[in-house]
Amino acid sequence: MVQSATSRGTPIECVGMPQDPVSRRAAVRSHWAAISALASLLFAVTPQPAIAIDAIVLEVGEVEHGAIKALDAVARLDLPSDTHPQVAISVATLVLPEPIGRLRTVKLRCRRPIIAEPRFACRDGRIAARGGPTGAFAARVQGEFRSDTGAAFLRGAGLKIASATLDWRAHLRAGNWSIEGNARGAHLIALRQFASRWYALPSNLTVDGALSASFTARGGAALQHAEVTTRLGDINFTNDEGTLVGEALAGELTARYQPGATGAAVHLRLTGSGGQTLIGPVLLNLQTNPLDLRVDGILADKVLRISQLDLSQRDLLTAHGTGSVALSGDVPLTTAHLTIEQLQFPAAYTSFLQIGLAATDFGDLTTSGTLSGSATIVDNAPQALSLKLTDVDLIDRRDRVRMNDLLGTIEWRDSALGEVPESALSWASGGAYGLSGGAAQIQFRAFANNISLTRPARLPVFDGAVAIDSFALGNIGSDKLAIDFEAEIEPISMPLICAAFGWPRFAGTLSGRIPALTFRDNELRVTGDVEAAVFDGQVVASNLRLQDPFGRWPRLFADVRARDLDLAAVTNTFAFGSITGKLEADVLRLELFAWSPVAFDARLETPSGDRSNKRISAKAVGNLSNIGGGGGGVVAALQSGFLRFFDDFGYRKLGIKCQLRDAVCLMSGIEPARSGGYYIVKGRGIPRIDIIGNAGRVDWPRLVSQISAGMAAENVEVR
Repeated sequence: MVQSATSRGTPIECVGMPQDPVSRRAAVRSHWAAISALASLLFAVTPQPAIAIDAIVLEVGEVEHGAIKALDAVARLDLPSDTHPQVAISVATLVLPEPIGRLRTVKLRCRRPIIAEPRFACRDGRIAARGGPTGAFAARVQGEFRSDTGAAFLRGAGLKIASATLDWRAHLRAGNWSIEGNARGAHLIALRQFASRWYALPSNLTVDGALSASFTARGGAALQHAEVTTRLGDINFTNDEGTLVGEALAGELTARYQPGATGAAVHLRLTGSGGQTLIGPVLLNLQTNPLDLRVDGILADKVLRISQLDLSQRDLLTAHGTGSVALSGDVPLTTAHLTIEQLQFPAAYTSFLQIGLAATDFGDLTTSGTLSGSATIVDNAPQALSLKLTDVDLIDRRDRVRMNDLLGTIEWRDSALGEVPESALSWASGGAYGLSGGAAQIQFRAFANNISLTRPARLPVFDGAVAIDSFALGNIGSDKLAIDFEAEIEPISMPLICAAFGWPRFAGTLSGRIPALTFRDNELRVTGDVEAAVFDGQVVASNLRLQDPFGRWPRLFADVRARDLDLAAVTNTFAFGSITGKLEADVLRLELFAWSPVAFDARLETPSGDRSNKRISAKAVGNLSNIGGGGGGVVAALQSGFLRFFDDFGYRKLGIKCQLRDAVCLMSGIEPARSGGYYIVKGRGIPRIDIIGNAGRVDWPRLVSQISAGMAAENVEVR
């Protein structure tokens, strides 16, 4: 191989080269000297009028300078007589520092070269190559090299990478290099396709939007520093499940990377100034609550150890933290400690809670107040949580739940091992489902998925209270939820309860004892009797079981017994007609499916030995007759003859029984009647009214409809 110059007639050999590859490669190690010789040759021959040179060609087997290596390079200088000189350089293989790496078939053409030892430059060039991060590229370039110092620079423009246009400027001096530039017009769809050879986003994730970026890097044999700033605009993304969504996002991400002896120093800053994003149950409105996240750490062995994390969102959150993030493996967040300086409501509720609570009665709250605290994560799992609540208000817009001036601390640990600090909450007033109460306080311990009171608590309800002796929740969030509860109901006025639940108003108080209540294997069971004082009497529920209480088809089993009920209080509550006296009732083997009765053995009758004044109104006589199947005749009798002059009647005893099976009620009364049927009411005095039922089998839905219709017919005159 030779470097040669050619004339219009006679070839001129300028510099001889060995022909075998090894000797030839060794001969060009001092490649910059060879380039200088080429330039000297040019200037040496061009003044000679006897020789007209068309071109000078330099072939170099290997060129190496610091971290840059070129193999099989050919430089050609064309010297046309009528235009400017031109330089064409081709390199079979060009090795550059990462991230560019190895390039193939590199071609550079310069239309306006400068060859003036020690300065060699190109003012207007084009470069193209295959390989590197882009697979292939082409761009406009300008460059300069000084043979005396080894310094060089290269400026490029118009390089297309996917949909982006890249401009850059690179410098090389004494074995060190630097590069800076910017990219514009990038679209995420095209960039995603381009980057898929190195990193593939999940296939169920759709992304769109635009970005631009600026970057700098420097180094020698290895990278010493790199920084890139990416500006995001109108970014949209979503997954198939709709659990990861971004809409019209705008912001900026800056990443800085600086290798060191023990690892690379990493700095990240992410700002978000527009749009919304949904990440699982978390919804962030970056227009209302702009984001500023800063992370500093050391990256070594594919682990980023975060020495400082600062997170802020206006009117929402201020937090700081440290931690470690594994960039490979199944446990990305190995350790972390986060200090929540301030979490502000209502933005905290709409951002972090509302979506998760949407299907509950807490999904539409008006909130205020602040929260602070800390969280610790170990091996990608939460280990400890400490929260302090200050002046928090939680008010349901539909008035289902309410809590005012909530204060206190919540302490949670991942297990009961070691010390589990006590938590304490207090509030000025509260309410739920129409019930309301005053100030209260609870103390409890929380660990893993368990919560238990550490001391009794008294929760005011209207003019009474629920005094809780013990309460514990276990296995929260699993299908093995466990509940233990024991309490006493201090007398609460029934008119207040009725108004709260929309029931007919009746007098009296609700009080009683709730013994040991447990929930295991999806069944709520009460060990012992539940007692309540209503209608001036006593109601006792025993053998109480509730299967699948949180499902669509709950099933209730119970035996209910009532004694010494005041019939006047009972009947005056409903539009049934007035009855005075006492009443006892048994509803045994009661079974409700989806809260509708499907089976029971019911008995309602006057207790033996009742010496109270027993009277029954004409309206009540008519309604009881309807239940027994003889209502039409009784009502006609009450409305005709001398009976129409009486508003009520005396009675000796009343009662009715119903055995419900398969939607059919087997009816009977206090005793059989001589003429057939059964007594519902045995009269006393003058005039005497006996009510005899003759319906033995009654369709249960029809019976319920009849009773409801009779109670609703308040405007029917029965006398």
